[in-house]
Amino acid sequence: MTVPLVTLVALWGFAASVTLKDSFRLARAGSFLTLVVEPVERLTASLQHERRMSLALLADSPTVGRVGLQAQRARTDEARALFVAAYRDPGFDDISTDLMDLRTSGLMQDLERLDTLRTEIDGTRADRATVLERYTELVVAGNMIFDTTDTGDVAINRDVRAQVALAHAHELIAYEDSLLTGALTAGAPTREEHAEFIKTVGAHRSRYAEIAKMMNAEDRAYFERLQSSDHYLGFQELEDRLVADRGTRAEPTIDAGEWHTASERWLNDLVRFHSDIREALSVRAVEYAEGILLRLALAGGLGLIAVVVSITFGVRTGGRMVRENRRMVNALNGFTDERLPTISELVHEGAEIDPDEGMPPGDFTITEVAQVHDAFAKSRRAVIAATVSEVAARRGLGEVFVNLARRNQVLLQRLLRLLDAMERKAGSPEELNDLFEIDHLVTRMRRHAEGLVILAGRPAGRTWRRPVPVVDVVRAAVAEIEEYQRVKVPPMPDDLAVAGTATADVVHLLAELIENATMYSPPEMQVRITAQAVAHGLALEVEDRGLGLDDPTREALNQTLSQAPDFDLFDSARLGLFVVARLAKRHDISVRLRPSPYGGTTAIVLLPPGLLVEAEEPEDPGPPSAPAPRPVVRPEQPVAVPVVQEGELPRRVRQRNLAPQLREQGGTSPAAESDGSVRPPEQARSLMSAMQQGWQRGREEVASQAREEGRDDHDQ
Repeated sequence: MTVPLVTLVALWGFAASVTLKDSFRLARAGSFLTLVVEPVERLTASLQHERRMSLALLADSPTVGRVGLQAQRARTDEARALFVAAYRDPGFDDISTDLMDLRTSGLMQDLERLDTLRTEIDGTRADRATVLERYTELVVAGNMIFDTTDTGDVAINRDVRAQVALAHAHELIAYEDSLLTGALTAGAPTREEHAEFIKTVGAHRSRYAEIAKMMNAEDRAYFERLQSSDHYLGFQELEDRLVADRGTRAEPTIDAGEWHTASERWLNDLVRFHSDIREALSVRAVEYAEGILLRLALAGGLGLIAVVVSITFGVRTGGRMVRENRRMVNALNGFTDERLPTISELVHEGAEIDPDEGMPPGDFTITEVAQVHDAFAKSRRAVIAATVSEVAARRGLGEVFVNLARRNQVLLQRLLRLLDAMERKAGSPEELNDLFEIDHLVTRMRRHAEGLVILAGRPAGRTWRRPVPVVDVVRAAVAEIEEYQRVKVPPMPDDLAVAGTATADVVHLLAELIENATMYSPPEMQVRITAQAVAHGLALEVEDRGLGLDDPTREALNQTLSQAPDFDLFDSARLGLFVVARLAKRHDISVRLRPSPYGGTTAIVLLPPGLLVEAEEPEDPGPPSAPAPRPVVRPEQPVAVPVVQEGELPRRVRQRNLAPQLREQGGTSPAAESDGSVRPPEQARSLMSAMQQGWQRGREEVASQAREEGRDDHDQ
């Protein structure tokens, strides 16, 4: 309510200040008369006299009338000084308007050129027409100051306009007097002066006729008496004679003395008339202003009381509204920030949810606030119900995922055993290569099925009893992606191993990140995996050299990896990201993406100390009758391939290249392979990869030898 109250007070203050300003200006009519009217009228009258005498001087001998002109110039200078002093008086700003101030300052600038005009007149460098025009501009500029007056009362404004019009009409007669004074002093008017005289006579007569209609009844009667006086009739008779015949220098129609006497009497009568009606107008303006001030005091006082009452009521009502709204908003924020995020966890835990828990009591005194509270209560119950329903739906969907994934896992495991048997019976390297490709695809399918189980919040199912070296964990993860040939694994710490209970999840997590790195980088680029022991565990870095990610996308992915939210059903393209986040949260693993120096993306996986143990020494291979153990394979060394006789297929020994920790999961020794027991899929895949590499090298050597023999035959 602050805005309307402030607006009300501002409008009241503005209206009161404007009205007070106009009223005070009217009430200070005496100051207006002293500081504006009298100085301006005195200045214009002095300029009119100086104009007439200057024209007479230019028409006669330079030595005639100069003393009288100098005396008039002194009176004009005195009037000018009085006018400037009035303009600079501090009280002038209280009675003037912006337009009045602008025109007054303009007149003062014009008066600065008066001395130049006088010099030209004394040197007879200006003709009568130029002098008449330049003096007239000064007089008109002075009369224009009165045009800016506005009182706010219709009747007073009309009388003021009549006063201004009388000033302009008076100037027409003074202009006519100056024109004829110069012309008659020279002998007779020229044709141009006579034409200007006729135009001026018609202008001031029509102007006075219009002004009479504007006057009030009292002023009009006064003016009509003046027009019927001998002074006006004599002046009018001389005008008519001169209009009819301009005369000549030898035979003038009228002489200069006769015209000066008649015009001076009529101008003096007009000056008295202006003074009398101006005083009457000033009295009416003061009375009007006093009435306005009285009405303003009553209206302003009542308005002020109304404003105070409105403010008091508004403050009390607004304060109550603010308090009740704040209480409701605090409850709403508490629900959205604290209560709502825990509802999903409570539902998962099987707790009962009270939709009205934490709601503020409904003792609101403002109807609108109470209605908002009721609407919020309904929305709160709907949100809780929707959240419970969504959690139940996700739980059911998760069970469906687990059921489907478990079934697929069983079938895929059987398929892997079947492939293992088929690989042992393969009759050619090509068949074995095709079976290996199928074996690799089935392994990836098994990982994807495990991803559904992980998203449902269940364990993947595969576990190891003993720790597995870090290098073997990384190898196992690389073996579960499609483009494993592109992955480069430098030497890694051989004194650290991953706890058996977390091995399967770490392998799955790394496989998702490695596969993502190969998918979003050019096929000719390698993906590099490094490992380094740090103060807070083991840091694994998966670095690709692809196009990378923009900052907003990377930050959004990092937020998902750190918070591990429920997977988005509408964002199935990023299920692997949610799987990584779930696995990282399960084992307190930190996963974060950052820009790679090569333009791609580096995924940093920090395994906490709780998942790491010291690597165990390889076990004794057993009695002498068992096959000799293979040498330890370093990360960047190719897997050893058994030596085969020409025409025979390689004979595989179960778990020969498998780490001792992983070998124990199979439950058999290397010698047991000869018994025909089932080989784990991981061992078969590793062995097939080694065999495939050996065959490829064999083919290349044979082809190279054939090319060499062909070149020898050609040389011979």
